[in-house]
Amino acid sequence: MLECVINVSEGRRDTVITTVAAAAGSCLLDIHADPHHHRSVFTLAGEGVEAAARALTVMAASVVDLRSHRGVHPRLGAVDVVPFVPLGGGTLAPRRCASRAG
Repeated sequence: MLECVINVSEGRRDTVITTVAAAAGSCLLDIHADPHHHRSVFTLAGEGVEAAARALTVMAASVVDLRSHRGVHPRLGAVDVVPFVPLGGGTLAPRRCASRAG
């Protein structure tokens, strides 16, 4: 099993945080929103966590507007970090990424 802890550059607007969280579905375990840093951390785990992380990231990129973003935490984009951590004997075995034809 994998855990994924996604850092999103939004910590103040509850409607945006709720919208982003909903994209993760049943894999969402926890949300920590910090208005001072203007950042939220979404913890995901369970079956299908890779798809949930992808859905959450796509949603965040579509609703987080960095043009007026002000917070004390450095940021690279709407979604800064998407680390996966193996749990309970799980591994980070190589996984094939689905490519998108453009």
